[in-house]
Parts: sequence; C-alpha cells; structure tokens
Amino acid sequence: MKKRIVIILLCLLFAGCEKSVVSRQDVSSGEIRTVSLIAVGDNLIHDSVYKSAARGEGYDFRPIFAGVAPVIAGHDLKFVNQETILGGVEIGLSSYPRFNSPFEVGDALVELGFNLISVANNHTLDRGEVGVFNAVNYWQAQPVVYAGAEKDAAAETVKRFLVNGVRFAFIAYTYGTNGIPHPGEKSHLANVYADEKARVDIEGVRAAVDVVIVSMHWGEEYQDYPNAEQKRQAAYLSDLGADIIIGHHPHVIQPVDLIKNKSGRETFVIYSLGNFLSGQVGTNRLIGMAVSLVIELDGAELKLVDPKARLLFHYRDHGAYRVIPYSEIPEGFLSDYDYYFARKKKLIRHYYENIAVY
Repeated sequence: MKKRIVIILLCLLFAGCEKSVVSRQDVSSGEIRTVSLIAVGDNLIHDSVYKSAARGEGYDFRPIFAGVAPVIAGHDLKFVNQETILGGVEIGLSSYPRFNSPFEVGDALVELGFNLISVANNHTLDRGEVGVFNAVNYWQAQPVVYAGAEKDAAAETVKRFLVNGVRFAFIAYTYGTNGIPHPGEKSHLANVYADEKARVDIEGVRAAVDVVIVSMHWGEEYQDYPNAEQKRQAAYLSDLGADIIIGHHPHVIQPVDLIKNKSGRETFVIYSLGNFLSGQVGTNRLIGMAVSLVIELDGAELKLVDPKARLLFHYRDHGAYRVIPYSEIPEGFLSDYDYYFARKKKLIRHYYENIAVY
C-alpha cells in the first residue's frame, strides 16, 4: 500500500518562504521560480568533539561552526547529514562505535541555518528506540524538515514542503545500521534503502511535486570513487524521477555527476560530501565540501544551474575544533595545501567538469 505523503505545515523560516501548503496555484504562468541549495556531509560527533564543546553543565558547539557560517548563509535550503543520533545527555553521551550526542549539536546547526536534515545512516540505531525517539522529538520541535527515522509506523517517510513557490519532496535512506536490528522489527526507526521502497516512495509523490531530493547514506568508507552499487542506485533513482541525490558515508569526498534518465531528465548526483565535522584523523577525512546549486523552475521545466563545490576543512587547535573554508586554513595546519586542493578539484570534476571548485 502506498504511503500517504505528509504536508509540512510550518514555514521553516526559509528565506522567501511563502504559503506553508504544497500548492502552486498562486504562481503566475511563465514566472520563473528559483531556490538555492547548499549541502554538507557527515556531522560526526566523537567524544573528543563533544568534550571540547563542554561549557559548565552544558555544551556549546557554535564556536566550532562560526568560521563556516558565511558559506552556509544566503541559501534557501541547507542540508546536513546528522551522523550521530541526538539522544541527549539523559541517556548518556557516547562515541564510536555506538554514538549519542547532546541536543546542543542540533542547536548549533539550526542557528547556522540548516533546515534540511538527514537522520538516516548506519548509526541511527546506535542507542536503540529511545535514541531515535529523543532525536525525532528534538527535530520535530525545530524549524526544519528532517527525514530518515520516525517514532511511529504511521509517520510519513517522504516529506513535502514549499519554498519560493517550488514544491519539494525529501527522502533519506541508509544502506544499513551496522548490523543492529530494528527494535521489535520497527522498520520506521531507521529508513533502510531497498529498490522497491524507493519505487513506492518516489512514484507516490513524483506527479505532485516539482523537485525530488533523495539523501543516500551509501558507498564504501574512505574510497575516493563511487562503487558499482552507488552508480546503479543513482541510475535507478534517476529513472524513478529523483532530481537531486545527496550522498554521504564514505567520510571522504567523491565526485559529482549530472546523469540523464530514460526520459532524458537530468539528475544531479553528489556521490559523497565527505565529513563536515568529526574527530577522525587523516588529511582526506579532514577535507569535506559544501556543494551548492540553483534550482530554476520555469513552468514545468526544471533546470539545475550554477553548481559549485566549496572545499571545507576541520581541525583541532589546542583542543578546540573548528570548521572553516579550505582557503582559510591557518598556517601550520596542513602541509601540501596546493597538492590537496588540486587533487580534490580533479576528483570532484572526474565525471562532470562543469562545476566550479574553490
């Protein structure tokens, strides 16, 4: 049975957000609508990260992200994969291999402007049902659209919303949960990908929206290029009608691509954004990217234009973590700066050269 599709009844505080109903009856014929999107990768909160953010009896992650705020600002849609579950301190914070993070992580992301949140990844079930419940309760209280985990089997996995007169659907999947079974076989607690599930989800909403965004937690860790299954799934999702696929999980950057489906419709694919923030070590794991593009809708014609990849870097200075643009790395924190920039630029453009990298 096809899932009913939820209509988000909050305005999300997006720049230029109009009526909070999924309808475009107020859009004049021939009027071009635009929405800007930026996406970053894994927000992976190891114990070294949350301990560095400790302030008295609480936590403050805002200084960590202050340096990247200008990169995120000015976009209508701002995506992040919240890799570690926000279960809160009440169930005990934890690190690898079964993470749990404080709610203050989310507070910092929301203040930064992130409003499109994936919570589907291999760590979603790390702290069981209570972790998912606490995290979903948190996100439901924020001015965001989240997808990938739910408290209730009746909740919708496909989220619909309106920005600047453009109707969106957002879905988040993960390849698995590190072998952790869904408690009580409650599959809604973590949205694990399957071809048939994706078919039902996308076909159920495709005709009712203008843009379908699919978040995919996929691939192999620490590999620079997508594997055959990532490519197959990207092509399959494109054929179903996905317009933008946002990939993460490898913890390193992988290329972007613009592929065409069987009907000739284009799909923009980001195979992996790399880490946004983590306690991992190794230069490739410290370099992530923010990918942006502009969604243009002219009647029924959709165009994805002006794609850009901005390299990011996170580092630790005297115990304090910072996320900053790659171009602003302080002296002494990365040797071979030019080498890594050239290497990442070539990698990002491996399949699709028409993306600016800086």
